[in-house]
Amino acid sequence: MAGEILTTLPEHYQTQFAQNWEFLAQQGDSRLKDKVRVETVNGKERQFSQIGSVGPMRLITTRNGATIPADSPLAKRWVRPAGYDFVTWIDEWDDIALGELPAPESAHVRAHAMAANRNIDDVLIEAATGTAYIGETGVTAVDLTSAEQVAVTYVESGSAVNSGLTIAKLRKTKFLLDAGEVEDDGRYFALTAKQVQDLLATTEVTSSDYNSVKALVRGEINSFLGFTFVRTQRLDLVVATDVRSCIAWHRDGLLLGVGQGRKARMDILPTQNHTIQIRTTEVIGATRMEEVRVVEVFCDESP
Repeated sequence: MAGEILTTLPEHYQTQFAQNWEFLAQQGDSRLKDKVRVETVNGKERQFSQIGSVGPMRLITTRNGATIPADSPLAKRWVRPAGYDFVTWIDEWDDIALGELPAPESAHVRAHAMAANRNIDDVLIEAATGTAYIGETGVTAVDLTSAEQVAVTYVESGSAVNSGLTIAKLRKTKFLLDAGEVEDDGRYFALTAKQVQDLLATTEVTSSDYNSVKALVRGEINSFLGFTFVRTQRLDLVVATDVRSCIAWHRDGLLLGVGQGRKARMDILPTQNHTIQIRTTEVIGATRMEEVRVVEVFCDESP
């Protein structure tokens, strides 16, 4: 009837689509790769030789006395890359079934690249607080101890109680790095959106820190107390306790070993009805290079 609004479309009407695929909200870049040491690894593993602090200097008390040598403390740290991949299949008829929307080959390649970037961060985060391997053959395990951690209950004074990220925890983290003689330049602190919110909520307007934290939240600055802040939602969270593991580190404290950078391949699979296969691979590994260069900060994310 004239003037009647159609509530259903006839079957011969073509479905209209946007011209391009749109990506839902997600982390697309690697937030940590350019903030750590990156080395190429040829083979299944690579060792890195380290030399510790020598001394003290010997006071010479005699003329023409005997030369007395002293050993230098030596160590070895190992990184062992592993292979990772992500595979997507696109049916040979998808370009027909999707109407005017193009088959998403290029969109999938971009999505794979973003997944590979996130995987780099995951590997680095795991290495920062996980087990590192040292020794002549690389089988001796070493973990972070309480000396490289800031407890979830840490307070500078008063009764210890679970808390999120506080200025006191940041000061404690800085102290631990300072006490370990870690260089001032090249310090980073990884945190989630909840810890940024914690900082703003726990800092009084009258505090000298408040304006700096407000500027951090607004994105006007990205550093505080000598740390360059890196926001990522990929940090480890213990769901049962709502405790997040934030990480502070020096650039030389974490190493990313790259056996093969990201590589994408697109093939047609005749045995799968000529399905298009998109496969992206990378071979990477990471290790903590020195325990005093990394601090794990526990933060309660309970409402």
